[in-house]
Amino acid sequence: MPAENEEQFEAWRSLKPTSAYAVRELRSAFEGEEASPGDLIDAYLFAKRHLAQSMQALLLSQLPSACPEFTELRARIQTEMNNCYADGVPSQFLKVPYGSKVHELLFMILLRNLGKPVDSARLRLATRDNTHTERRARELRELGFNIAPSEVDGSQHYTLVDLEIDWTKVPELIVKEIKKSKSLTEAEKRSLIDRLVE
Repeated sequence: MPAENEEQFEAWRSLKPTSAYAVRELRSAFEGEEASPGDLIDAYLFAKRHLAQSMQALLLSQLPSACPEFTELRARIQTEMNNCYADGVPSQFLKVPYGSKVHELLFMILLRNLGKPVDSARLRLATRDNTHTERRARELRELGFNIAPSEVDGSQHYTLVDLEIDWTKVPELIVKEIKKSKSLTEAEKRSLIDRLVE
């Protein structure tokens, strides 16, 4: 099996035996007539935890360790912020958010499937089934990335349509940062926001 990230591939190989054992134990619990509801739940939770860890490593082994496209797009947004708003807005509010490793991983998965819907369950693999994965995907949309949500066969999907940026999202990002400020009065916040929407 080819791998782009050898470190993650080795992690997957080391986790694979425990995951296989967890699956066998879960199957045994389901097939056994003596298993109590508590036994079944415990077997499921054990398998779920270990499978989430190993499947995350397997998924990450198929991705590069960094995504230059993500870095470049965020840099373009930063340049737009500086060029259009530096004269009227303090620099501490001109920071591009959502640059975590999780955001980058989700973007990489969507980029690998450019133009095709990606099941949110697959995206959750990158975060070991973290319940906030969909929120991170929505935050990528807040950056202005052209990510379209949809429902396919009853499941939530996300599609990276193209690599264009919706520049109308930039002032919204700045407004959000201004609103979170604890150092500004409400009047000062309103004054700064008014400059952005003039």
